[in-house]
Amino acid sequence: MERTEICNARKRSCFAATISTFVCFALFLNLITNAAAFAAHHLVTIHQLKQNVIQTRLCEQRANVKELLGPVSPATMQSYNLPPSILSSGWSAQIVTRTAKSLEETTDVQLIPRNEKDHFVDTVTVEIPLYSSGDVDRRQEGLGIELLEIEGGREDGLGIVIVKGLVPGGNADNACKYDNTPSQIERIMYGDSIVKADLILRRRGSGTNEEQTDVRSIQTECLGYDSMVNQLVGLLTPLNDHAMINSATVILTLKRLRRRPRIDVQLYYPPAQNLPPATITLQPGDNLRMAMLQRGIKLNDPLAQRYDGKPTGSGNCGSGGLCRTCAVSVLRGGELLSPQKLNEKKMLEDTPRWRLACKSWVGYGMKEGDVVIQVNPRQW
Repeated sequence: MERTEICNARKRSCFAATISTFVCFALFLNLITNAAAFAAHHLVTIHQLKQNVIQTRLCEQRANVKELLGPVSPATMQSYNLPPSILSSGWSAQIVTRTAKSLEETTDVQLIPRNEKDHFVDTVTVEIPLYSSGDVDRRQEGLGIELLEIEGGREDGLGIVIVKGLVPGGNADNACKYDNTPSQIERIMYGDSIVKADLILRRRGSGTNEEQTDVRSIQTECLGYDSMVNQLVGLLTPLNDHAMINSATVILTLKRLRRRPRIDVQLYYPPAQNLPPATITLQPGDNLRMAMLQRGIKLNDPLAQRYDGKPTGSGNCGSGGLCRTCAVSVLRGGELLSPQKLNEKKMLEDTPRWRLACKSWVGYGMKEGDVVIQVNPRQW
């Protein structure tokens, strides 16, 4: 069943949206009554959020993963975009409970991938200029974004709403048009979900040259269609007083499903070990040493020269980057590893191909590809 709702300024609404609503969501509409239902990734009522505490499970990796992976270009991230057929059914939600330093618990609902093994949630921001005092004649009302509700119809207003498209010639469409460098900008895409919106208003002050800047914000993550439209319409209500406004800009924060990059690490062992080559598949942000140990790969080289004052063959330093027992020789794909820091570079200056596995994180720049290494290089 399809229904179309258009909110415009003449009806005291500043948001144009078109939605096709699915009605067969029996599982989603049922109340969740036990922890097993949480594991099924269904949304729950606010009352139940207060009664159930679950383990926080973030889709993103460790907090410092961005620092480890270095700068990431939009062109690289766009290579992991998913087809619409996956995006339309790829979203789910989970309850997240956080405990502050005051031991006060807060609970909210977050978007997550249904397939966390192969997909991850990325966050992008898009700036949409609505108008300025210099182009009042060309000013258009609303954002010009079409929305599609894929989960909803609940009394508590929760749901999952994604972007269906952009109104041709609308504010969002104009803001997202590619210039000469299409791969260097992010634009709103089918399947994105709006989780936050900021309205930046620059008003004329009482003085001749005075200008006042106001910022209004709303949170829209995991809202159903009606709730999200109402929030967006309310955010844009101050635009009705456009006579006092010099310019207005909306900054949207969107969550986007993307394919997880993969790094295939090919391992070669010293001939004396008589072991066949092996390949392990990792994701950006994985530590090379930890990933190898978890898969039963023996790294500790008893012949390694140590830098922690302990005698040769006395064990490893526990990822301290001091013993060099986890050193590997990188034959190909070194650019996919996090760069060496000063101590590691100095320690291995006589063997430029070598890396300390404990200080190497794969997927630098969020890039994928192949890495070929020799294990225990002193034994070759």
